[in-house]
Amino acid sequence: MANSRSLLNLLLITVCLSAVGSAKPTAAQEPPSGIKCVKREAVATPPRAVLPSVRPVGGKEQEHEAAPKLKPVCPEGEVPVPVAPSTRHFIKGNPMLRSYAAPGPAQPLPGDFVNHNLLRPFDQTYWKRDGKPTPSRSKPIHGSGDPPCDGMAWFGSCFYYGTAAEQVVADGGGMTLQIEAPKVVGDDDHSIGEIAVMGPGGAGGSLDDVEMGFSVSSGQWGDNKSHLFVYHWNDGNETCYDTCNWNQVSNTYYPGMDLTPLVGKFVYIGWVQYREAWWAWFNDQWLGYINNSAWTTAFTKTAQIQWYGEVASNNGIPPQTQMGDGQFPAKPTAAGMTTLCYVNAKAWVCYYNDSQSTGATDTNYYDIQNHTSFGAVRYGGPGQ
Repeated sequence: MANSRSLLNLLLITVCLSAVGSAKPTAAQEPPSGIKCVKREAVATPPRAVLPSVRPVGGKEQEHEAAPKLKPVCPEGEVPVPVAPSTRHFIKGNPMLRSYAAPGPAQPLPGDFVNHNLLRPFDQTYWKRDGKPTPSRSKPIHGSGDPPCDGMAWFGSCFYYGTAAEQVVADGGGMTLQIEAPKVVGDDDHSIGEIAVMGPGGAGGSLDDVEMGFSVSSGQWGDNKSHLFVYHWNDGNETCYDTCNWNQVSNTYYPGMDLTPLVGKFVYIGWVQYREAWWAWFNDQWLGYINNSAWTTAFTKTAQIQWYGEVASNNGIPPQTQMGDGQFPAKPTAAGMTTLCYVNAKAWVCYYNDSQSTGATDTNYYDIQNHTSFGAVRYGGPGQ
């Protein structure tokens, strides 16, 4: 009887594997304007077929309705890339950076200067803890002909954050991010929701990280829609959005893509270190990777993971651009980031334990609320 059951189970497994092997791949849709399909050049083999599982440590498991799986935009073996990548420099911030006001257009600063002069201590950025006083409002900074800024000045722009973070040594980090489409005023403004997996940065360290999330910026994308982006910092040096050292793997999701079909949905995203590269995943598949050789100094483990909203504004005080969905996080319907997790690659699990710290640049405009559920925060605001 036992032998009969074993033979039956083997037969069922064989039938299932045959069905999977014979299944036809989902037909690709027509690539959107500005995108072309090219033969995949990325040579690295993706990590496991399944993404790291999400697991709470000592708390309630968070559940979300699965985000829709989008159709491929390129056939199997091909990947989407921009027809004419932009060569314009677009600014990118980080909650750990202090103000830097200077005349003239924004330009990359020397990494050594950033590391030694602009990185702030963790406790200064993440002050929203029990018993910690609210920092006094920053005095407006005026650059040469630039609008006043009472956030974190960066040349002619003013940055504001609603941010959470955990200091942890791990193989990567992830979260379940609600995709939003905030209202952005001004071509040079942007509004972002993202994860940043960082090396040993902060005061006395260097700024090395990999970042991913959604961004709204009409000057960058040519519309007011939400777009997927990737970015990385290299030893305090800015790089560029989407294309710098990037190796595209997915034929469905790609940096720069319009995320309108996913607005309002919770999408699982993150980064994991695997075989000498930082691999990014988005929703239900591997997005692509950046080789470790892209960094000047070794960056193969996390020291800190940040999950945050970021606004860059150049329209003065108060800022006009929304963060998240434009609501303050005290409202249950405000933008959310949940399962704020760190990756253990050996276990192939992204653990969350609700131990994140939080901070905000100016709670009059944008804020963040911690522990909205186990391992979760809400963030955002109208900016005015």
